[in-house]
Amino acid sequence: MTEKSTVRQAIWLEPTHLHFHHGDNIEVKVLWGRAMQNEGAGDSTSWKGYVVDPSGARIQAQITSALDGLYYLLVFNCGHEGLYTAQVESGIPSGQWARVLVPVGHHVHGHGAAINRGLEIVPDTYGEFNPGDTIVLTVLNNGIPLAGARVQATYHLYEGTGFAHSLIADEHGKVQFIFDSMGHWLFQVDSTIDNRDITATLVIPGVRR
Repeated sequence: MTEKSTVRQAIWLEPTHLHFHHGDNIEVKVLWGRAMQNEGAGDSTSWKGYVVDPSGARIQAQITSALDGLYYLLVFNCGHEGLYTAQVESGIPSGQWARVLVPVGHHVHGHGAAINRGLEIVPDTYGEFNPGDTIVLTVLNNGIPLAGARVQATYHLYEGTGFAHSLIADEHGKVQFIFDSMGHWLFQVDSTIDNRDITATLVIPGVRR
């Protein structure tokens, strides 16, 4: 069995720009595949998207097909500047939770916020990352830290197959990771709970010098 075939397919999100401005109509790519290798648009029948604004309020979002048909777009209108949490979920046949934080405004920094819904990977802090910077992530399942969870990581410029890194969460569900390359970084957790395969992804976009 090849390494690629053992990697679970997952939804992941990438913003179309590294930051947006107040009042923008924001588009986030909704992608499907293994370890950041796009495998076509996927079956969006059961996908649901929403966005949490900087104040914690949920705002409307719509999933539409991109013009080239290779992926979907999560589209929403932003108001205040700050960090927006974009999430896409799928419940059939397995649980999928995909997330990206979208900064609106220049040099936006902040903290990741747990939604306490399903499986999620939450960054303790969020900002402009460079190679050599450290990020701390917490894995939660319905708000409860998932000790021992395996967090796999890769980036979209990675020339290998599968994931570039694998880490194990501590008793508090936390992992500490040092970025070692530029690019969009994907973190993925796969688990089986109550005989159901569940997956969560988090993308930290635009790690650069």
